[in-house]
Amino acid sequence: SWKPPSWSQIPPPSQQWHLDELKNGNLIASHSLNNLLSSSSNNNRRCITFGRIDDPTQIDILTAHESCSRLHARIAFTASGAPYLKDLGSGNGTFVNNRQLPVEACGKWECTDSMKEV
Repeated sequence: SWKPPSWSQIPPPSQQWHLDELKNGNLIASHSLNNLLSSSSNNNRRCITFGRIDDPTQIDILTAHESCSRLHARIAFTASGAPYLKDLGSGNGTFVNNRQLPVEACGKWECTDSMKEV
């Protein structure tokens, strides 16, 4: 079974992270990553997984976008609160600032970066 990276932590309370889900340029959902990481239903996984599979044992954020894979990507945070995004082998890829992340590689994600599933 999957385990979070040993370095992943819940971000400090002073840092509030959220993921806005857009479809055709319209905001359809905003997800508080801090709330998801600190909820008891997350089973202390210390990271956020998102995709289209409707299975709460595997997904923290169920997305509506058809280009998103069933298990698309994960976001994990370092002790200082720096987020890292990992593509989980998605069919269409994950892009940060229009650059595709290599499959299974972790890329640092800055608060001003935009992420897109294609």
